[in-house]
Amino acid sequence: MGKLIVSTYATLDGRADDLQEWTIPYNSDAAAAYHGDLLEQCDGLLLGRRTYEVFAALWPARAGELPYIDAINRMPKYVASTTLQDLRWANSHVIGGDVAQGVAELKRRAGRDLVVYGGHSLIGALREHDLVDEYRILVHPVLLGKGRALAEDGAPRVDLTLVDTTVLTGGVAVLTYRPAR
Repeated sequence: MGKLIVSTYATLDGRADDLQEWTIPYNSDAAAAYHGDLLEQCDGLLLGRRTYEVFAALWPARAGELPYIDAINRMPKYVASTTLQDLRWANSHVIGGDVAQGVAELKRRAGRDLVVYGGHSLIGALREHDLVDEYRILVHPVLLGKGRALAEDGAPRVDLTLVDTTVLTGGVAVLTYRPAR
């Protein structure tokens, strides 16, 4: 059984909304390599409905541009949704009903890691059910001062242990934490 890894972007003040507004200047070969290395150790992606819809509209058209894009396009994509029915992106599967139960079963079946990109609601539900094994937060050197935070007010506390730090081009810090269970 692999780990469930949340890989997400945040500003220095903990905001995680409107990514297009502040992440693009920090796209780099190092960031592409980070995503490529992460995806090499994964059996699939776990996405919320909105993230799935954005990715499904973006990544298939960019096939062949970068190795990590090709990895995303070919690997299994598991979508936590009770409303999405039409999955046109290759190798996509719905996790309907009880998301926590579906993800727990998926984790049991996976031989290697699963990665979660985006999805505030999904990440919150996974955190609430203690299903996240690792957080990789790409902290960008931006103070945004607005937008949704990584965790909503009132979310249950999760103590974390820092297990790795990597600095990418442009000052983006990849902070890797595991729950201190």
